Amino acid sequence: MIELSTLLAFTLLNMSFALIPGPDVICILSNSVSRGASAGAQVCAGIACAALVHAGAATFGITAFLASVPTAFVVVKTIGAVYLCWLGWKMLRSPASVATEPSKIRRASPFAQGAVSNLLNPKVALFFLAILPQFINPSLGNPGLQAAILGLVSITSGTAVNLCTAALGGRARHWLLAKPMLFQRFQQFAGAALVSLGVKVALERAR
Repeated sequence: MIELSTLLAFTLLNMSFALIPGPDVICILSNSVSRGASAGAQVCAGIACAALVHAGAATFGITAFLASVPTAFVVVKTIGAVYLCWLGWKMLRSPASVATEPSKIRRASPFAQGAVSNLLNPKVALFFLAILPQFINPSLGNPGLQAAILGLVSITSGTAVNLCTAALGGRARHWLLAKPMLFQRFQQFAGAALVSLGVKVALERAR
């Protein structure tokens, strides 16, 4: 059985990881501000489902395979980078107003945005591959079971942080309803940030 101190340390580390500005945080905030907190919550659900896939892949060694085969890693990383740039470009082209009516610019559903951006983020895969095993102690029992428990803890704690982010974005939306120019600046910043992250991911080397 995993020690309580280990679980607490891993939970704090994972929650800190979830607070780092990145594709997940930007997707949550942009959807919460433009579509409401419920849309942000849908992004959180998509991220949680993708994290479940990451956890399962790490447990069964798929992530290790991707990390050890340069070509496979580069393909996944490139697809993820292109998707982030696409999301950012769509955001930059969206009407500069808080969504009170359906936008004429078609965008992926909030759930799909969260799931795909997280699933194709190589840093998330490497987190489960490189960080999670550090908290596994074979002398305390089945390593696979420990990995599964830590994976669930990661998803639960990360989702809690993400939902708080969505709630904050939803509150900001009500304030921005009266400040369309400020919302336009936020939209442009979020879109540019996603494009920048996509370029950064594309240029990074596997470690």
